[in-house]
Amino acid sequence: MKVRLALGGLLLSSLLCAESIDEALDGFDDVAVEVEHKSKNTSEDTSEDVMDGFDDSSEEISAENNEQKSEALLEGFDDENSTEVSEEKTELIAGFTGKITEQLAYSYNGKKPHNNLTSIKSSLFLDYEHKFENGWRVKTNAKAYYDAIYDVRDEKYSRDELDEQRSEIELFDAYVEGSITENLDMKLGRQVVVWGRSDTIRITDVLNPLDNRRPGMVDIEDLRLPVNMAKFDFFWGDWRVTPIAILENRFSKNPAFGSAFNPVPNPHIDEKKYSDINYALSVGGEFSGWDVNFYAARIRDDAGYVKFSTKPTYTHDKVSMLGTALNVLSGSWLFKAELAYFNGLKYTTTLNENFKRTDILLGAEYKGIADALISYDISLRHLNNYDTRLLNERNPLEKDTYQHAFRVSSDFMNATLTANYLISLFGKKLDEGGFQRAWVKYELGEGINMNVGLVDYIGGSKLFDSVRDNDMVFVDISYSF
Repeated sequence: MKVRLALGGLLLSSLLCAESIDEALDGFDDVAVEVEHKSKNTSEDTSEDVMDGFDDSSEEISAENNEQKSEALLEGFDDENSTEVSEEKTELIAGFTGKITEQLAYSYNGKKPHNNLTSIKSSLFLDYEHKFENGWRVKTNAKAYYDAIYDVRDEKYSRDELDEQRSEIELFDAYVEGSITENLDMKLGRQVVVWGRSDTIRITDVLNPLDNRRPGMVDIEDLRLPVNMAKFDFFWGDWRVTPIAILENRFSKNPAFGSAFNPVPNPHIDEKKYSDINYALSVGGEFSGWDVNFYAARIRDDAGYVKFSTKPTYTHDKVSMLGTALNVLSGSWLFKAELAYFNGLKYTTTLNENFKRTDILLGAEYKGIADALISYDISLRHLNNYDTRLLNERNPLEKDTYQHAFRVSSDFMNATLTANYLISLFGKKLDEGGFQRAWVKYELGEGINMNVGLVDYIGGSKLFDSVRDNDMVFVDISYSF
């Protein structure tokens, strides 16, 4: 553990020494990258953030009448992704873009069959967007991948892993959005809606499930799965009221049984299907130097539990959620806080008993060093009516669960190279497991990018002890067109 943290400290000091790294890498070509600007639906979805320049997502939104106000409020205070500069692209078909990615992963401590070369993944992302003269916009995109490792290696993989992780074709975003009146916008279809501010820890961000099949490899913003929703934004002065009807029940994708991150056999428990509509509401205000949001939702619990009746069934009962998020900008600092209250949680080991939980997050981001971003978040999840039977869960639950997340990123060579480091640890004393990831993104040429990194899983709990040997090195090259 000391060696790993020392490695992280060494990387952190290197990231903040921009001048020496620039000298070492002098001679590499500078290539520009595209940045998209956000607008008035701030902090609501992947195209919406409360504070312009601290963006969580990569989507655009249609409305523009609040954009100037957001830029004036937070000018020069951009997140690690928005330090990128504009890139000119030639579109083969108007509104049609895409990306091809080849990725290799090597697990140097893994156990067979998840050792040595563990992934040879080819991915294709296609996106189409069209904006009409009246300002309305349609957008749709899809992803497909094939991991050749399952056919190249002569190993015995579980049937679940082959079915769930060898290949996939999936529709992602598919929506239409526009302004109904001057103060009322609508967005209908498959989309991502982001609540809260943290890039690493989810407190109020509860509306979209995640793709957790390879945990620790990428940030939350790249893990969210879109869901069919009808979202309306009503603007009244500095306030925005957003009622949402959630038309699709989707749950997180977890590692397949028998895979490296879930090495247990499949218990063959059916998962219950749902077709009901869920509802959510957000009310947010944006002011000079600060903003606040209030949230309420009646949704199905993403984690779920096993219900024993006629036969065991994996069940997602409805839970109620109330929450709030506050962001305050002071010079080069952004301070953030999130609070969420859940009622109606159920667990496998406690039969039909309902639980209440209070989650809180405090964090800060610092942008006072040129081309660098430093952030730290700490969260506490407190089970209000704790039952010691929860220690018998597959992943034992304590009354209080702490999580820490520290990250630093820095841009070099006119933002053509970005170095990043993230460490996330659980436990009040940071001793209950977690992971750390270091990675570098570099633009090789126009539309061609390379990403090289290392993920180190740290033991300390039943969950992380089971995956601590899955440390891996990865590299991917992508071409955007």
